[in-house]
Amino acid sequence: MQKSEASFATPEVKKAAEALGRAIRQARLARNRTREDFAERAHISAPTLDRLERGDVAVRMGAWLSAMHTGNLLHLLEKASTLDADVLGRDEREKRIKGAVRQRARTSTVPTSKKDDYDF
Repeated sequence: MQKSEASFATPEVKKAAEALGRAIRQARLARNRTREDFAERAHISAPTLDRLERGDVAVRMGAWLSAMHTGNLLHLLEKASTLDADVLGRDEREKRIKGAVRQRARTSTVPTSKKDDYDF
């Protein structure tokens, strides 16, 4: 049986989803939109909107983005979508430019002659 997405979410992720869900709800109410009207404009179902507003992490990303677009909240993701917002990633990119780190990941470090040895 497949586990639900919510079982993989950390408490921090759940808290962030709940906050984002509250922001979507407040944006809907500020525009004086019913659940059904807002959901229709976002091209999602009313039950999906309910789940979003509760911060359900199992809802697909496309539904979150559609609701945020309809509520004029996409600007909240602007910082996350810039390369410099990821400090660790920025540092790693700078190291690559200087040639201190290899350019891509390797699939295996085991020599070919060792791959045929079954030592178990």
